[in-house]
Amino acid sequence: MKISFLIHDVFGLGGTNRTTINLASALSERHQVEIVSVFQPKDAPLFAIDPRVKVTSLIDTRQVPEAQRNEPALIFPAAETRYHQYSTMTDERAADYFRQNPPDVLIGTRPGLNVYVARFAGKRTLGIGQEHITLESHPEALLPDLKESYTRLDALVTVSEADAENYRRHMAIPGLRVASIPNSIPAPSLPAADPTVKTVVAAGRLAVIKRYDLLVRAFGKVAANHPDWQLRIYGDGSQRGKLRALINDLGLYNQVHLMGLVSPIEAEWVKGSIAAVTSDSESFGMTIVEAMRCGVPVVSTDCPLGPREIIRDGEDGLLVTPGDVDSIAQGLLRLIDDDNERAAMGAAARRSAERFDPAVIALRYEELFRELGARDSTGSTTRGSFLSRLLRPRAGRAEAPRTAEPASPPVTAPMSGSFHADADGSLRVVLASAAPVDEGEMLLIRRDEERTTLRVPLVRDDRGRAWAPVDRTLPLGNAVWDLWVDPADGPRKRLRSDLLDLRGLTAFRPDARQSPVRALLPYETVDGFIALTAREADVHAEVQRVDIYADNQEIGVVVRLFGTAADAEGFELRLRDRADADALELSWHRDEDGSLHAHVACAAVARLHRREQDLWDLWVRIADRAEPVRVGGWFGDVKDRKNVYVYPVTVFEDTPRGRARVRPYYTVDNGLSVNAVDLP
Repeated sequence: MKISFLIHDVFGLGGTNRTTINLASALSERHQVEIVSVFQPKDAPLFAIDPRVKVTSLIDTRQVPEAQRNEPALIFPAAETRYHQYSTMTDERAADYFRQNPPDVLIGTRPGLNVYVARFAGKRTLGIGQEHITLESHPEALLPDLKESYTRLDALVTVSEADAENYRRHMAIPGLRVASIPNSIPAPSLPAADPTVKTVVAAGRLAVIKRYDLLVRAFGKVAANHPDWQLRIYGDGSQRGKLRALINDLGLYNQVHLMGLVSPIEAEWVKGSIAAVTSDSESFGMTIVEAMRCGVPVVSTDCPLGPREIIRDGEDGLLVTPGDVDSIAQGLLRLIDDDNERAAMGAAARRSAERFDPAVIALRYEELFRELGARDSTGSTTRGSFLSRLLRPRAGRAEAPRTAEPASPPVTAPMSGSFHADADGSLRVVLASAAPVDEGEMLLIRRDEERTTLRVPLVRDDRGRAWAPVDRTLPLGNAVWDLWVDPADGPRKRLRSDLLDLRGLTAFRPDARQSPVRALLPYETVDGFIALTAREADVHAEVQRVDIYADNQEIGVVVRLFGTAADAEGFELRLRDRADADALELSWHRDEDGSLHAHVACAAVARLHRREQDLWDLWVRIADRAEPVRVGGWFGDVKDRKNVYVYPVTVFEDTPRGRARVRPYYTVDNGLSVNAVDLP
């Protein structure tokens, strides 16, 4: 059977992209499957796609100027939120493509594309619309267009039974089958989360409807009793600035972190032992299932419509009251206070979420296809069909407009691999299982003029995958390294990032007496490749935490020395790029555990403010060393600390340059500094 999915843009982020790729990959086990992306803005999709799934685009936006596609669409509904991106060109390209390449089943993935399916599916094509958001989320003006077009569909599929019932009651279309089939989430390709980790994880758009403000306030109540727990929120969106301000206002900047966009997300779920969802509404709740599949129990608001169909309250997760900070906090505290219940719920969540496996969901779709009478033009094996109904002409089908311009060629996937960090800080690179490499070498190529190259032989693990260790004994120095694969047979290829499982780095610290001190941090480049940052020094001063005291008038910094048993003699701030400036001596003391505490008076920095932006770097003086040691953050799993660790500011009205702010911050190389910046 030939099955086509019609999607807006499969090359970027988004829950619809993930679930479509998951389902398409599962169906490709027994069928010919393609994903037709209306738009293509880049060479390759962000998410990995099974090579058996053909990916085709209708419009490569890099080649077709916007001026050529600005004539308003006639078929794509005007009230649809994406209407401004559609045009007569998209109408014509979609119609022509499916006229020339008719599938047996055509599935739309958003309202406007469901209209395309209804209009452009051929007489022998089964037309199915998917709804990934709820009926009540649609603009009122869109509903008449949907009701008129959906009469031509063979079925409409929602992701929750509650929403399916809403369609049956409030947009009833005689003869239209409305089915509920949830989204699918594959089994994670890494071990389950550790239930002893003291981290709560949340992920999703930083949008008003997700109510992360409630989660932050609830976690403030958690932190009052459990200051050693942390909250990580992954994602980006319009509420980021407000959330950052709230975190700082509540003094939670050491415990609540906005981590930014990360994909794939499964490697982040396993860094926590509890997940949190605080939305006002969820059409399904993909993040809930993702966390559960990783063995993480979810504390979710019992909001309409999806969570209550996923979570079995008190068994594999907890449902709490929407909009209620106290209820959310109580749910988190219940699992935080009971290690055994947290572990048991995590294990139950992992088992329970197996019902959302793509193979299971694919079977439900196949059953729907059979019930609707799907034909099979490919000659592949199917379990029964009712072809006679599909052989009859169907009224209301629009004749497909023609276009002379062909669709873009299929997209091919490059070689990919993943980094894994063990609890002892050791790293290994594992090639994707589909990588056709029997033997060869992993190349680490330094980003410098000489392009220094280190070679590490590839070996096979017990699952037959090619892998290579990246040992801390390698002469990596202070540099950034790109990773390549040089197979014994064939050209070498730069390695694309498949997964970075770095949970082993979150708490890892080397032996404090070992020298030199080495730190390795893999990361994904902006263009999707794997790279490695290496740091090395005889002595390193690692930031443990930063605090803002006394109504923002003092900055406290806790530091741990690595690589020397010598005594610390003091701390100082040095004004960068001003050789004639005296260093500011800082007050400091040492704890019984060896931690060093330095104190920066913000007023002292403000008094010396002379330029639009003064940058002061923090250093610690070490006995028997001529030069002090720069204070910074080398360890952990965060590449760019400046984007994650953001601290409150202190405003001064009467510096030598007038009004200015002072705050601690991390530089591009993760050194800890203090800056004074002009304010209007």
